[in-house]
Amino acid sequence: MSEDPGRSPLKDVVQAALDGLGVVATVEIDDGEEGGLIARIEGEDLDAIIGRDGEVLDAVQLLAAQAVRRQPGGQRRGVLVDAGGYRARRAELLARLAHKAADEAVEFGEEIELEPMSALDRRTVHMAIADRADVDTRSEGEEPRRRIVVVPATRD
Repeated sequence: MSEDPGRSPLKDVVQAALDGLGVVATVEIDDGEEGGLIARIEGEDLDAIIGRDGEVLDAVQLLAAQAVRRQPGGQRRGVLVDAGGYRARRAELLARLAHKAADEAVEFGEEIELEPMSALDRRTVHMAIADRADVDTRSEGEEPRRRIVVVPATRD
């Protein structure tokens, strides 16, 4: 079986970002869901590559996805860049935030508007409370200020 042509450019982009930021870390490339790829960064001080609310990580991920797509036979596929388990910690934090906002929306009977967040974070919030029948969610605004609004469900 031949080497996946997306692995090398993914690792190269992530390593270039680490080098540019002066972060000493290792990069491992794993298979993701549905033919996607995951770059896992491990090291001691990963704050610079993560950035505020994962902004640097998101930017590196966007560049890496473009590099993977431009390979011979390249196609649109999922590329995830994670550093020190940040993505899982962030998803847990966002799920708690989503449920707290949902509880407040129900308790006070009004819309709760969350801070602007990335598309990945918005998806995480939507999914975290998708099974709740007492609230609905919607996204409002234009990038980069797009945000989630949690709304009490209307009663018929």
